Amino acid sequence: MERQILKARWVFPVERPPLEHAVVEVEGSHITAVYAGDHPQAVDLGNTAIIPGLINAHTHLEFSDLENPLGPVAPFTDWIRSVMKSRFESSTSVEPKIRKGIQECLESGTTCIGEIATSVASLHLFAQNRQVPHAVVFRECLGFSADRISEQERIADQFFEEIPDQAESHLIQLGLSPHAPYSVHPDLYLSLVNEARNQVAPVAVHLAETQAELDFLERKQGPFVKLLTELGLWDPNILREDVRMFDYLAPLAELTSALAVHGNYFGEIEIEFLRQAPQISVVYCPRTHHYFGHTPHPWLRMIERGINVAIGTDSRASNPDLSLWNELQFLRENFSEISPDLILECGTLAGARALGLSQDVGSITIGKRADLALVQLPDGSKSSTGSDLLLNAQSHVARVMLNGGWVN
Repeated sequence: MERQILKARWVFPVERPPLEHAVVEVEGSHITAVYAGDHPQAVDLGNTAIIPGLINAHTHLEFSDLENPLGPVAPFTDWIRSVMKSRFESSTSVEPKIRKGIQECLESGTTCIGEIATSVASLHLFAQNRQVPHAVVFRECLGFSADRISEQERIADQFFEEIPDQAESHLIQLGLSPHAPYSVHPDLYLSLVNEARNQVAPVAVHLAETQAELDFLERKQGPFVKLLTELGLWDPNILREDVRMFDYLAPLAELTSALAVHGNYFGEIEIEFLRQAPQISVVYCPRTHHYFGHTPHPWLRMIERGINVAIGTDSRASNPDLSLWNELQFLRENFSEISPDLILECGTLAGARALGLSQDVGSITIGKRADLALVQLPDGSKSSTGSDLLLNAQSHVARVMLNGGWVN
């Protein structure tokens, strides 16, 4: 079993404070030691920081071929129309797009991905070899009309039969994604959550992404009604009179792991519920949130309440790239009062918790997998702390280790 002894100017274990002039020891695919100090056989990596591999808790890799985000951004339903057009008019098969997205994520320091999939393609691509990130693949299901329910239930059932033989060794898990309240019939939503509970599988659902979504649920009006009417899917009797966003959160508390994706417009009722439901994590996508010009996200208020908040990139349909590192630097630039250590935790250990993988990844801890990112720090600033240097605008991910092996 190969042993590697790595020394860096800083090591960020995440589960404990940063270590200056520290060593990480790796045997095979796992971390065996982390300490401040030196070792006579250590490989000196110079002016760098070793951090856990980043965890992108939410993305849609099928759009990874887009050079620029889609528009228009308002109303949001017009952006959805653009997404539908991009998906259905593309002449390129989905596999090369997903491959491109996987590679982009890996090169920018991401070693674990929460992927929303519209087919089994990404599942099998993640299982091909050990040189791709670990993944939780959520099969997306859509169908707002009652006549789509049985078909989508069948798709969900079949998806759990697709788990590859390599899944356990590659750290691949399967889940379901009932897309959103405006695209999934309430009965289908509950059926899919029940299926995930029976399979002991996680669920990811887009919730409270826009104010228009709240108008749709609570008042049965707004641009989502217009969109569904255009598609021939609108029936006002589908939604009961007193339905609220809370009604979509509550069933998720019955699962061992669930992701409430976006949560841009969660109010006090939802936040208080999440505080009491630790199995539900919120996934905040900072640059996508900024792209659409939403009101300030309540992520800090959620963290203060003890809610687990992970970070995602969403897709290239709303983001210029799939770099979670860029997401963290964006947060540092826009929330300079927030500790970089907390921001790093959101992009690592919090993501592992959200995906139900915190026993294996998310921190530099003895026994966990050796999934690491090597960050090149800016020259000078010898008196600066590691936290000050880590998310500096000049810092960048230089190398990535996955399962104990360097992949670039």
